[in-house]
Amino acid sequence: MPAYLALLRGINVSGKKIIKMEDLRKLMESAGYGNVKTYIQSGNVIFSSVEKSKEKLAEAIEKLIEGQYGFDVSVFVVDKNDLDKAVDNNPFTEGKVPEEAGTKKIYVTFLSEVPSEESMEKLRQAPIGDDVIALHENILYFRLAIGAADSKLSNNLIESKLKLKATTRNWNTTLKLLEMLENT
Repeated sequence: MPAYLALLRGINVSGKKIIKMEDLRKLMESAGYGNVKTYIQSGNVIFSSVEKSKEKLAEAIEKLIEGQYGFDVSVFVVDKNDLDKAVDNNPFTEGKVPEEAGTKKIYVTFLSEVPSEESMEKLRQAPIGDDVIALHENILYFRLAIGAADSKLSNNLIESKLKLKATTRNWNTTLKLLEMLENT
């Protein structure tokens, strides 16, 4: 069975939409997904499935979560090829692992589709200070000038300017998820 990564948007943030990863793992196993593994509390689930449509998988997992927890969660499903591309095309790493301090300022945002140039321009014009953004297809990369706690460049800002659904992971998490997916 092919292996996938489900990225859940906006769970376990500020005490809202709480899902324990152990419970989510069990829920997905009971729904027939195989080799289910979770990574940290931000909603990262590696799994295998006979279903080959990532869109159908995302929709099924969204319905599963809504049925179990009673709230709507956007789910992005990617495979190893997608994650390889996301890592390989990061303009802020240029194919190498940045210094440890730099990895805490580099982020990868998975978008529901490729944004329009007009929407990208709105994001570029947003008050994001010295933070730098770059787009490759439906992946937005950003490098923060200061720490995440002080940056205005948030997932909510990205979604509001691009008019798309988005979920963001830091660089270290992205690399760890790729490693986990490779070992599934």
